[in-house]
Amino acid sequence: MRLYEYVIRRIALLAFVLVAVSIIVFYLARGTLPPASATAPYITPKMNNAVKLGVAQALGVATSSCPSWTAFTDKAPGCVVPLYLQYFAWARNVLQGNWGYSLIPGIGSGSTTLNVFLSRFPLTAELAIAGAILTFIIAIPLGIVSATHNNKAPDHASRIIALTGYSMPIFWLGFLLQIIFVLYLRIHAGAFTLGLLPSNGVLATGCGICFQNPGSIRAFSGMPLLDSLLSGNLRYFWDSLIALVLPTITLAYGTLGILTRVVRSSMLECLKQDYVLLARSKGITERTVIYRHALKNAMLPAITIAGLLFASLLGGVVVVEDVFSWPGVGQAALQASLYFDVNFLELYTLVVAAIIVLANLTVDVLYAFLDPRIRY
Repeated sequence: MRLYEYVIRRIALLAFVLVAVSIIVFYLARGTLPPASATAPYITPKMNNAVKLGVAQALGVATSSCPSWTAFTDKAPGCVVPLYLQYFAWARNVLQGNWGYSLIPGIGSGSTTLNVFLSRFPLTAELAIAGAILTFIIAIPLGIVSATHNNKAPDHASRIIALTGYSMPIFWLGFLLQIIFVLYLRIHAGAFTLGLLPSNGVLATGCGICFQNPGSIRAFSGMPLLDSLLSGNLRYFWDSLIALVLPTITLAYGTLGILTRVVRSSMLECLKQDYVLLARSKGITERTVIYRHALKNAMLPAITIAGLLFASLLGGVVVVEDVFSWPGVGQAALQASLYFDVNFLELYTLVVAAIIVLANLTVDVLYAFLDPRIRY
């Protein structure tokens, strides 16, 4: 099978995966909650019971023969539409682009679920990409140095970093960084004393090394860093970059330990192979042996881990977004779970599932480029 045929088949299978995930999520969100929870985004305190019943019937949750709102909430026989029929009605609306309305207070109350998600997803993507880049920049060289200096000081230092990354709660690290860079490291700016770095938000305007009035930008992608560059506003770019520092470090430190250990173990295995011994016997420099011969093969298992890590980061860094008040989809999903916003949770879960499947597909394609022996 050719590579492009494999990719097409995997993309086709993505539809079946999403259908299965949507069924599971729909059952957990609708089947385990009271029937009235599906109508919550559409009901206001001023509505009388007759109007509420009409809303439930329009959403396909209550039957047309249900006599009253009270009978519907009490699950009277013949009042609640069977769950599988509710799913078909929901799926029909989703295929038409109608994800319903969101009821998250202060975030999406009165707005469509899709608009709330699309307005916040670019911010999560920006944070996830920054965390992934920092993870790769640190973990891959650290793993190589650790492998080439096995059981020496650099290897021991790498183990300490990896161990702390495994064991340190990510929320605790976020709070610790805020205490250090906001409360302890401070800069005198005129009549004010400001923290070195900001503690929250996507734009740093209240820290010691920030511009207080960075101006405005035009929203092209929804990512402040990219939009500020496209708008030519370097002040805004700097403040957006500074706002990313602490959340990115927090996010990356929890994942770089995993990738570092994988790169180290793969490099140690490759350095013992016969082709490496042959290259050394030919007098090839150690740098060439490591980076041209060993690293390419050692990166195969590392790419698997890197792809899954990036998918998990992009799916929504809930803890980091909550600690640093980063207005991404992770923070919104947390609030949606607290307020039973079923519409947002369904969309969020399906997007995360699609990201994970596409990340796995990307890893498989990279395998074929890195190792010509792999065939699909």
